[in-house]
Amino acid sequence: SLTLARSIPQGVDELNNMGPFDLFQTQMETGNSEAKIDAMKRLPVVAYAMGTTTVQSDLLPYLQQVALSQPPMDDELLLLMAKQIQTFVPALLTKPSEVMELLPIVERLAAVEETVVRDEAVVLMNHLCTNMGNQTANSSTPLDASVVTTLVSMAKRLVGADWFTAKVSAAGMLPALHTLTKYSELSYLFKELCLDETPMVRRAASQHLGSFISTLQGGSKDKAANDLIPVLQQLCKDDQDSVRMLAVASMADVGPSFGKTPDWTKEYFLPLLKEGSTDTSWRVRHNLAKKFSDVAINLGFQGNSKYANDQALVVACFVSLLSDAEAEVRAAAVGHFARMVHWGGSALFSNYLMPLLPSLADDVVMEVRSKTALAIMDSSEGGTLDDSLIVQTFGPLLEGFLQDEFQEVQLQVLGNLHKLSHLLNGMNGVVSSILNMSKATNWRVREGVAKLLPHLAEARGLDFFANVLLEPAWLVLLLDPVACVRTACVAGMPVLVNAAGQDWMVQHILPQHVRIYNHAASGSYLIRITILQAHAATAFACGEDGGENSSGAGGTLWNDTVLQMLRGLVDRVANVRMVAAQGITKIVTAEDPAQVAVVQAQILPALESRMAEEEDVDCRQACSEAL
Repeated sequence: SLTLARSIPQGVDELNNMGPFDLFQTQMETGNSEAKIDAMKRLPVVAYAMGTTTVQSDLLPYLQQVALSQPPMDDELLLLMAKQIQTFVPALLTKPSEVMELLPIVERLAAVEETVVRDEAVVLMNHLCTNMGNQTANSSTPLDASVVTTLVSMAKRLVGADWFTAKVSAAGMLPALHTLTKYSELSYLFKELCLDETPMVRRAASQHLGSFISTLQGGSKDKAANDLIPVLQQLCKDDQDSVRMLAVASMADVGPSFGKTPDWTKEYFLPLLKEGSTDTSWRVRHNLAKKFSDVAINLGFQGNSKYANDQALVVACFVSLLSDAEAEVRAAAVGHFARMVHWGGSALFSNYLMPLLPSLADDVVMEVRSKTALAIMDSSEGGTLDDSLIVQTFGPLLEGFLQDEFQEVQLQVLGNLHKLSHLLNGMNGVVSSILNMSKATNWRVREGVAKLLPHLAEARGLDFFANVLLEPAWLVLLLDPVACVRTACVAGMPVLVNAAGQDWMVQHILPQHVRIYNHAASGSYLIRITILQAHAATAFACGEDGGENSSGAGGTLWNDTVLQMLRGLVDRVANVRMVAAQGITKIVTAEDPAQVAVVQAQILPALESRMAEEEDVDCRQACSEAL
């Protein structure tokens, strides 16, 4: 590298004879900080070139010296070191005893002032723990006692440090350490962090408390879990809202094992959920709203009639977040609306959530309306709600969303309305709104309409498509000035073929496409390309279509579209010829006997004559691939 060349005083001959480690060390010991960073970025290359043995004997002691040097190295260097060392394991250092040699570096980085370096040190430690766990699982031999002792000693030193930085890092490392070692004393160390007098430490402990509780194998019967519950309760009542917000949300991370004993979660977690949803600080409510459905699922009430009242209480807490005074809280809660509908079932939806929908749909904040539109779509899937309830409740709301002043809200509906395509028969207002939107000035809205039109043919029938959608919407969008809109129409061809059948396509759609192509013969080559792509998508769908209306590949529709595509091979514009050849490549499947005659008689001669005359390199490439 040029940086290396500029930073090292040695000549070319000397550089040739230097080994990877000497090169790395020389570059690290120049006064130039840019050169040091360059060297640290190449640390994996150096390590792989040296091999495992010399990494252990030379490189690791040197890195340890760099990490512990006083005054400390630049934060950027230490951050890079933490990231690059992760590549050593398991590629170079596999055994737990080898990995242990990295601990002094991890411990030093975990106590640095700079937050990003400490966070990366936590990531590194968790990476080492995961790999040591995998190694012991694969070799089915338990972790060596000396390794456990070394890891626990490091954890104790971090937790007992004088300054808060090491304790904050310890909170992030303890869950992974406990998963690996199963050492009971670690839960007491974690408890110590939770009760620390420094808010920063309590905040870090609150953030990782759920993850730590999830590592306790015994679930609600585990003594350590029952010891940590009073700590969780205390953190949820902490005088600092930054601690409370993380403690309440940590219930989302405890995992499903506690939900197997709903009596226990009802006693300990439900009151905390209830208090969190009505906390005086909006930040606490906001953080709970962001994780609400995960917390609810971990309670284990769903599907058990004994806990119907408790389930209703959880939904009531959710309702209070949905109708919160702060827009951020409402927006975060609406993101969990669909999961809560499926979690609570149809009855709780009708009693608690349905009455809120009109106010959410008319919310002053665009993000809330946009997320409500998406939530309605997702709630309709999965069979939780009856079709009649969906049409009756959601139909009017969807009409409102489609007429919203913000395109983001409209696009949420257009992009997901295909999930409700089977119900569009009962939503006349929605269908007429979609037709009006085909003339929208925003191209993304037109693209959304183009994607939906084939689904409308499926839902409302072919007469409706031919009489209402074909001329004013479909053919107009197929000629749209924006390529993405035209491509959306092309992508919908297979849906249309499957819904309509090949005979209908031959009678109604193909003549229109041929007419447009003929009309564009002297006009825009882009329109000709679009029509050829539509032909290719149609013919490809014929090969896929095995329905009762189909005659498969080799039927009339397939033959007619192939003949139209062969016209593209003799077009005067190279791009059109290339698209035609690419389309032919896509639609011919060698296994189909019905195609063989057309391939032999028409496609092969056309491609061969094109190859003989073709001067454009890309066209020749496309033709040779097709052949």
